[in-house]
Parts: sequence; C-alpha cells; structure tokens
Amino acid sequence: MLETARLVLLPLSHEQLHLYKNQRQILAKDLSINAIEPHDDPETLPHLEEAIEFWIESTRKHPQHFAWYTNWLIIIKQESIAIGGIGFTGLPQEGKVMVGYGLNSFYFGKNYATEALKAMVDWAFKNPDLEAITADTPLEHWGSHRVLEKNGFKEVSRDEGLIHWELQYTD
Repeated sequence: MLETARLVLLPLSHEQLHLYKNQRQILAKDLSINAIEPHDDPETLPHLEEAIEFWIESTRKHPQHFAWYTNWLIIIKQESIAIGGIGFTGLPQEGKVMVGYGLNSFYFGKNYATEALKAMVDWAFKNPDLEAITADTPLEHWGSHRVLEKNGFKEVSRDEGLIHWELQYTD
C-alpha cells in the first residue's frame, strides 16, 4: 500500500482481482471502502478486459512480485471511494517497465492521476534494476499527456495512434 496526501494506492492480490473482475461490490466491502467507481474512460475502456486477464494470470504466475503485475486501486481517502487504477507490466526487463492508469471520468482534471503516478514512480525507482519507466497514450488523450509531463516523462516517439513516453531514473 502507498499513501499520498489525498490517496491510498492498494495493490490487489490474485484473489482480489477475481472479485474486481466479477464482484466489485463484494470487493469494496472486503476492502472497507464505500464503492469502486466504474472505469468509463472511452480511450482506455476497450483495453480493460484484456488488462484484467493479464493481471489475473500474471499475479498467479508471480505471487512473490504481484505488486509489479497487478492493478493498484486509486482510493480517495476522504470519500473512501476507488476512482481508478494504476500499475506496471511486471518487473523491469532490460532496465525498463511500462506503467498504465485509468480513472472514472468524473475524477478527470483533479490531479488524482498525477498524484497516483508520482507515488508509483517513487515506489518503482526503489528497485535497483529499474532505469526507466515508459508509457503509451492515445494521441488525443490530452489529460493523460499532462499527467505524464507533470511527472517528468518526455515524449520519445509517436506513431499513427500513440505517443510513447519515457522517464529516466535520476539520483
């Protein structure tokens, strides 16, 4: 678990991911939070089911490092509501790892994603094998571009549908 001024970031276990997929109200109750808001971002929603399957399979295969392979719920402390998720694609490979995140659209523009990403970046760079964190965003997802820029990510390339970002570790 990570904590910021306004947020708690909670990595979901393999068992909790099954509840996240099929029974979010039960998961919310088990976590003693009021609700898990639905993921409704049209830019990332089409990839959510695939991501959930990745998290479930990866946390089964890598239980000792599950935090690198799971969805971390982004929970607003004051309201005790999960408003989205954030996570990595696994342990660093060749010094790099990719991050992804998504929020319920009601919470866009309130700096929650920026705050959550900063906490995750700080946590991840404690791994001595990590040299850089990458991210991909849709070309038109301006809010996500700002989240990355505010956290020091630089655009490294783009193609027909995505902008590719990177944050290098610095002491």
